Amino acid sequence: MSETKLVEPGQIGRQSAAHEPAVVLERAGEVVLLRLSRPPLNLLTQELRQALWDSLAEAEADPEVKAIVLSGSGASFCTGFAPDTLEAQEPEPSLNALCARMSSCPKPVIASLHGSTLEGGLALALAAHYRVMGRAARLGAPEITFGLVPTGGVTQLLPRLIGAGPALDVLLSGRPVSGPQAAKLGLVDDLAHKRVGEAAMAFAKRLVAAGQGPRPSQDRTEGLRDGAGYFKEITARREEIRGARIIATARIIDCVEAALMLPYEAGVRREMVAREECFATEEAKALRHAFFSERRASRLIGAEGAVPREVKTLGLVGSGNFALGIVMAALDHEIEVRLLGNSADQLVRDEQRINSVYTRAVQQGQLTAEQRDARLKSLVATTQINRLAETDLVLDATAGSIDARTRLLARIEEFLPETSVLATVAERGFARMAQDLAHPERFVGLHFFAPSQAIRVVELARCDGVDLTALATAHDFLQRIGKVPVTVRARDGLIANVVQEAGWSAVDVLLLMGARPARIDAVMRSYGCAAGPCEVMDAIGLPHMSGAVAQFLVSEGRKGKAAGQGFYDYRDDGARDDTEAEAILADLRRQGGVPDLHLTDQDIYERIVLAEANAGARLLQSGRAEHPVDIDVVMMLAKGHPRYRGGPMKAVDLMGLLHAEMRLRSFADQAPEIWEPATIWRELIKNGDNFESLNLL
Repeated sequence: MSETKLVEPGQIGRQSAAHEPAVVLERAGEVVLLRLSRPPLNLLTQELRQALWDSLAEAEADPEVKAIVLSGSGASFCTGFAPDTLEAQEPEPSLNALCARMSSCPKPVIASLHGSTLEGGLALALAAHYRVMGRAARLGAPEITFGLVPTGGVTQLLPRLIGAGPALDVLLSGRPVSGPQAAKLGLVDDLAHKRVGEAAMAFAKRLVAAGQGPRPSQDRTEGLRDGAGYFKEITARREEIRGARIIATARIIDCVEAALMLPYEAGVRREMVAREECFATEEAKALRHAFFSERRASRLIGAEGAVPREVKTLGLVGSGNFALGIVMAALDHEIEVRLLGNSADQLVRDEQRINSVYTRAVQQGQLTAEQRDARLKSLVATTQINRLAETDLVLDATAGSIDARTRLLARIEEFLPETSVLATVAERGFARMAQDLAHPERFVGLHFFAPSQAIRVVELARCDGVDLTALATAHDFLQRIGKVPVTVRARDGLIANVVQEAGWSAVDVLLLMGARPARIDAVMRSYGCAAGPCEVMDAIGLPHMSGAVAQFLVSEGRKGKAAGQGFYDYRDDGARDDTEAEAILADLRRQGGVPDLHLTDQDIYERIVLAEANAGARLLQSGRAEHPVDIDVVMMLAKGHPRYRGGPMKAVDLMGLLHAEMRLRSFADQAPEIWEPATIWRELIKNGDNFESLNLL
């Protein structure tokens, strides 16, 4: 039996955390508190599940106990299972069994919810008979982000409590809801303004005084009363997800439908079967890979022991949406900013834009007026370069040439203390920019992506000879402002642009083989990309492209979306059409004697994805990228590679390396610079390895 312990009031907190049992019992008159004691997240390990099972039994058996409060130590109530221990079926006691025991408890069980209540933690909360939640707390079901169906009866209890529509909003979005939102939905019985634990104990005592007993969630029917409306919602959601590649969305809807049609126990069995089915899919494997990849890729390897300096003040040189996005990311995380510009008028406009963004956030309830004012107070806009002497990290976010950036950085350095880090958002020209610096060892690249405030990944370019403290300081700064820093050797193109441009080169060849721009885009959107490659190139502008087809279209006056003509003709009503561009390309093919080839959808997406993966393999082979996960994370977070594919390197692992290499060889004659397999493919295949194995090195 797992260890449980009866603790008198006041003793909690004086015990050594190392010797504290997984669940601590504390008596307060007729109410017993069961405290999950594996902070900060109280993950549902087998140890904790068994301890809670035994603690519930002990509380049930005590005749003096009239009510039970379940709470968590540390920052959160419970965030479910550790992602790296996820299984289709966990060892006994399973979460289903534990929730069933709690639901059938003859004494009222009150869940005290603070911090985050997610995944299996939500299952525990719903299995309790009553819920008290803090205003700042959050609860949610993020399983869909792993391609899974929730467990613990969540898909059966949520719709019983709040109906099909709100339940599916929670289950299909994966987004948590706040305390006030949960109260509005009817998920909680009491919303505590502060001291949630005390409020839950007081709630329990009121129940005892009133003689109120258990109220199992599985017996509730408020959300099931409008059967016709319930089925209408199910039908509408099925129509919305038609064609979805992740089967978990359809299975979640099936389970919510079962909540109305089946007895509770049968619905839970349906949920278990659906979860097992989803767990084995390639999409779920790729989504789990995506989650772990972010954690792996954000590690700073090779700088062990380096202590970062705190960046209290950021200096930023630049203007426009891109630069201001970085400014606001810093302000949002309580870092002061010195914004340097050439024009006082432009700086006034920049300040006004930032003010309007924050004011709109206040109006929408996302910020308080006090928070807005504090952020604006932390921003100093100046035309005086010497004001950057007060900063800990200075970032060049201008759009100038390499030579212009070089002159700017050398000028800025004259005013900086030796402890300050100097950085640029450029993704090439690092050696040239470092050449004129007095202290090149403190120079790094911080390659943000547009929109800079929203995209979470940043390529941290590690320049040759960089001081490890400077590198660690830049890495820590990025993490503080909520970014995922991926460290890469400072070489032109870094990771993202090299891999993306390889895909665009494949598109160039496909267009010359007879594939229409609209078809290529449709195939890649079907593959899971948010936008097709021709759409993206049009949006950026074809003069910025190096491909032969793009340059030919530019010579024909078709420069991209901003010009109204590129791969597509863009109309005022938002419609677009590739007919004219395709006619031009068809004529080009006829003049060159290139026959149109029959290409399947698989031919198209494999040529593009394998071109990207082969470029990634070359980066790994050359040492420019450390691990395959670095490539996957950058491409998923910055370039729209579908998360449920896991990134290009995971995609070819799932495809099978032998098959992928054979397909590359079959394409190589058409463009060996794109598809001739890097030697690393053959080495991995010979050793029975894959790209995932390189992530473990």
